[in-house]
Amino acid sequence: MLKEYETESLIKFLQEDPKLRGLELDNSFFTKLRDEEITGNLFLKLTGWKFKEYGMTLKQALKLEDYIKKLGAREAKEAGAEESILNPAYSLWLKVMLSAL
Repeated sequence: MLKEYETESLIKFLQEDPKLRGLELDNSFFTKLRDEEITGNLFLKLTGWKFKEYGMTLKQALKLEDYIKKLGAREAKEAGAEESILNPAYSLWLKVMLSAL
């Protein structure tokens, strides 16, 4: 999951993601992520206005904010899928353990 990425893994992910190619992110963007030690978890919390402060155009900042929202939604969906798989298993285990008492 992206939120668990360390800074360098995040940068590599972003550089290789074809969805970001149209944004024309330059090396200074990735250098700022590196200098600030932005991890995947922190990246998912950034907003368009924060990117604007980084010197991006408003268009770039807003598109990147949309990208982050979609990533965050995907992360939440994946986490929800994991929970829905684990919860029935936990319920069954708990039922077995309680019946043994």
